Amino acid sequence: MKISLNWLSDYLDLSDYYKKPDVLAEVLTKAGLEVEGIENKSKDFENVVIGLILEKDKHPNADKLSLCRVTTGQGIVHQIVCGAQNHKTGDRVIVALPGALLPGNFAIQKSVIRSVESYGMLCSYKELGMADTSDGIAILDSEAPVGTAFADYKGLNDVVFEIKVTPNRADVLSHFGLARELSCLLNKSLKVSDFQKEMQENTKWMIEDKSTKQKIQLTVEDNTLCPRYSGRFLARVKVGPSPEWLKQRLEILGLKSINNIVDVTNFVLQDLGQPLHAFDADKIDQGTLKVGHPIKDEKFTTLDGTELILTGEELSIKDKNQKTLCLAGVIGGKNSGVVDETQNLFLESAYFLSHSVRKTSRLLGVESESAYRFSRGVDPQITLEALNRAAFLIQKIAGGEVYGDHYDIYPSPVGSKTITIQLQTLTDRLGFEAKADKLVSWLERLFCKVEKISEVEFRITPPSFRVDLETEMDLVEEYARLEGYELIPESIPPLHSKPSAHDPTYINMIKTYGLLKSFGFNHAFNYSFLAEKDLKKQNLDKGFDFSGLGLEKFEMLVKLKNPLNEDLNVMRPLLFWGLFKNALTNLRYGNEAGKLFEVGKVFHSKNGASIEKMNMGIITWGNEKDLWGSQSQAPQIYCLKEAVENLLKEFKIKSFAWKQAEFSKVNELNLPEFAHPYQTAVLIVEGRKRGYISSVHPMLLEEEKVRVPVAFGEFDFDGMLPAVARVKRVTNISRFPIVERDLSLVMDKYQPIDLVFETIKKAAGKTLLKMDVFDVYEGEKLDTGKKSVALRIKLQDHEKTLEEAQVNQLQEQILIQLKTQYGIHLR
Repeated sequence: MKISLNWLSDYLDLSDYYKKPDVLAEVLTKAGLEVEGIENKSKDFENVVIGLILEKDKHPNADKLSLCRVTTGQGIVHQIVCGAQNHKTGDRVIVALPGALLPGNFAIQKSVIRSVESYGMLCSYKELGMADTSDGIAILDSEAPVGTAFADYKGLNDVVFEIKVTPNRADVLSHFGLARELSCLLNKSLKVSDFQKEMQENTKWMIEDKSTKQKIQLTVEDNTLCPRYSGRFLARVKVGPSPEWLKQRLEILGLKSINNIVDVTNFVLQDLGQPLHAFDADKIDQGTLKVGHPIKDEKFTTLDGTELILTGEELSIKDKNQKTLCLAGVIGGKNSGVVDETQNLFLESAYFLSHSVRKTSRLLGVESESAYRFSRGVDPQITLEALNRAAFLIQKIAGGEVYGDHYDIYPSPVGSKTITIQLQTLTDRLGFEAKADKLVSWLERLFCKVEKISEVEFRITPPSFRVDLETEMDLVEEYARLEGYELIPESIPPLHSKPSAHDPTYINMIKTYGLLKSFGFNHAFNYSFLAEKDLKKQNLDKGFDFSGLGLEKFEMLVKLKNPLNEDLNVMRPLLFWGLFKNALTNLRYGNEAGKLFEVGKVFHSKNGASIEKMNMGIITWGNEKDLWGSQSQAPQIYCLKEAVENLLKEFKIKSFAWKQAEFSKVNELNLPEFAHPYQTAVLIVEGRKRGYISSVHPMLLEEEKVRVPVAFGEFDFDGMLPAVARVKRVTNISRFPIVERDLSLVMDKYQPIDLVFETIKKAAGKTLLKMDVFDVYEGEKLDTGKKSVALRIKLQDHEKTLEEAQVNQLQEQILIQLKTQYGIHLR
């Protein structure tokens, strides 16, 4: 938020801070209002003054140049060469003297132009950065004081602060609000501004016997979301450019002047913090306004031309035919906005509940100065004052008649809650002794009403503009920031008991992050929200049974009551969709290979209750190049398999296996539509299913125009990893030799190899050291539908040397079991 020091000075004597604005910035920052930048506008126009052309002659060596003698007061005359032709003797102009630095880092210095010395430059507004175009040098009013600094003449002798306001401090989102805060911090009294004095002295600015209620019929249908609504009719106004002082006030804050009516509403917004809206009264059908809710799916065009489709939940201002003219507290409509031909106005000043405005703004994606303030909370008691101030200003600069009788519908006035606080509470919470006199002094300077219950207890009633003061802890925070956070002592907490152990899930998460990053994966962070329409495409919006894949079965989605937008309207039931979208984004930006992982919560609803689970998701796409520039030819799903197995081994988990459905039974495996039915394997950890890996279904890849393979996995994070860290057990190295056996087995083409592994593990027991597949063959020498798998089995006994007969007997036992159970035989 930008704040003008000149504007603040209307309400508070801050003359001491023009030369030391950094001191004022430090006061604000210490009080919790961080000043992010200070811009001294007058420094932008140093050595730029008002001058008078005493004489204009032709340049002796150039036909298109003129040679001027210009005085800047006190008898000082400058010779200046000028290229413009729109000036003459006697004109008052803007002179940039040597030493001035104009926009674009253009330094003015003594120069020689066509053999003639020039001691400055006559400026246009474009050269000063104040206009986009120029027809020549700026010619000033004949009354412009010669020798006066241009910044002083133009009202640019100002200091602008860029302040970061926290969401709870809506009361300082205006110049008057910040002046009120500074009066507390600096212990200075607020003063009545010149504008307020003028308004109080002028008693004829409105016509008492004319009534707004005869021109506009107003009904508030929803007093809950709109507790207060004020309005006043203005007739025969003249829309046109704003006076110079009003333009300067707005432009110094970076706001563009539009016309005198709109500028007044923006001025009052920046002045008092109360958003206003001006309706063209002649565009209000039959002079009837209703504050309520629009018709569902109604199309509404905003002042900036954006077309919105309303949901019917927004609060809006409608005409007699239920046509929306304005979204309450957010933005006005093009169908009722002020234009150059507008003559009659209905001026609105209202108090809308913050959550209603915030919801509308977010739901429709419309941001405005009005919504920014209403979303944080405005003062319900300033509504009428802001309305009258705007009406007075409009009458002053646009003429017309202000109707005396007005609307102020306020059936249930908003009151402030009282808060009871004890001094001991402050002392206990802050760690230093709180003083009663200081507490009373600070709170009264904050415009709180303080009642003394006892010497150590007080009843506090916050002012209406401090919507953030609701509990005694809020008062503790106020006392701390006003007294100074530096008074809070530094101390080591007493360790009376052993610190709590870290949460096992947290420990596993941190370790998992490090391991997966070391495996080449990048960490993805996604919202916990998804679009219901995306899940509906995969037939997941009505629930899905993932129990066969080692994950939770979910019956219903958890829907958000107040979503940010329709693309984030349900809680995610799985991690896949967020990671898949991450992969799509990478691919569309040219990253054709990558690996991502995410550990996060998934949500579903069961029997009316929301359930959270911690899942781990991984995804990989494309074939990455190694250090030597060659690409891996291994299928993507094997990259995931390798990463998961290495992760489990690092957690000292030895008992795990992958289970793949037999080709003939693949339809019996309940898979989501995005998973490839023949390239899916379920992870079994210590006898229980804990997740799965799969290739993305080719139909989905084709739909998203993905030309590289994509594989993903999702796992029950808590169930997959141990709750307690496992100790690595060290055993003696066996003194006895290792015996190797190679077996070449003929089996059905689609039979999973894990059937063979399980049989060998059971038969060999503790003597099995290792087994690997080192060859798979399919060809003419085998029957149709068969494959040959070559295994290398390593056996070792820790107590004795394995004898040949014992190994042969074990091999025979394995072959018999494979033959009888699965029809697998030795090649």
